[in-house]
Amino acid sequence: MGMENFNEQAGIWLRSHGATILIIILVAVAAYYLLGITTKTLSRRIQALDDVEDSELDRRTKTIFRVVRSTGAVIIVGTAIMMILTELGVAITPVLASVGFVGLAFGLGAQTLVKDMIAGLFILIEDQYTVGDVAEIGGITGTVEHMTLRATEIRDLYGTVHIIPNGEIRIVANKSRDWSRAIVDVNVAYEEDVDTAVQALQEVGQLAETDEMIGLLLQETPVVTGVEGLEEWAMRLRLMVKTLPNGQWEVQRYLRRQIRLVFAQKGIELAFPRQELMIVPPKSQQN
Repeated sequence: MGMENFNEQAGIWLRSHGATILIIILVAVAAYYLLGITTKTLSRRIQALDDVEDSELDRRTKTIFRVVRSTGAVIIVGTAIMMILTELGVAITPVLASVGFVGLAFGLGAQTLVKDMIAGLFILIEDQYTVGDVAEIGGITGTVEHMTLRATEIRDLYGTVHIIPNGEIRIVANKSRDWSRAIVDVNVAYEEDVDTAVQALQEVGQLAETDEMIGLLLQETPVVTGVEGLEEWAMRLRLMVKTLPNGQWEVQRYLRRQIRLVFAQKGIELAFPRQELMIVPPKSQQN
């Protein structure tokens, strides 16, 4: 009789609560997939407004909809869990009522979470950076790979991923906004003619403009600013040019290579650190 009574009660519970829990799970899964399909569709339509691949609009749209999708997923899962716990008989309402959202907001953990999310919201609104930008965030320079309202993931040059809470971000140096600048300094020995070295740098700039690949990255004619410094062992000349966002590193590598080749052809010596020693004979030998 006891086993039959248990089976009967279990059947009653499954019919009354099990079906409801199953419906909650199915609705949550459907809402999650609907959220993903909706965000992807809207993102593609907004990105199609311009014909430029990987433009500022494209990257900003991807960033915003990634944040919307991750935030929506948290809300869907959290709501489903609370509804399932309520269906299982766990009294959630008294707990929430006793603690209250105000109390949670002033709790130490909730304060940090709210701080991070508010900071993330302002980062999105002000468009400080987007996924794909190269930026210096929290003293770390790298490519922004992922972003939520709580934290930002940035991968540095060595492949290390750094996760930075948005509330800890104070200064952002975005190296990919609108345009970049390639700057190459060249140290030339004092024995060389300055005008000849400047003309050689101008030739290097002309080579960059006419190059099939590098020329596409330039937004202006390369400029030789002249002598930027007189060091202890060299004259420092500078060649710089405005480039497309994130194009400065490739342009700088090209310019350095051409400088080495052109200067070698013209016989211009590139300076290197050196010290001159003067040997003075003893006074007895001088006499």
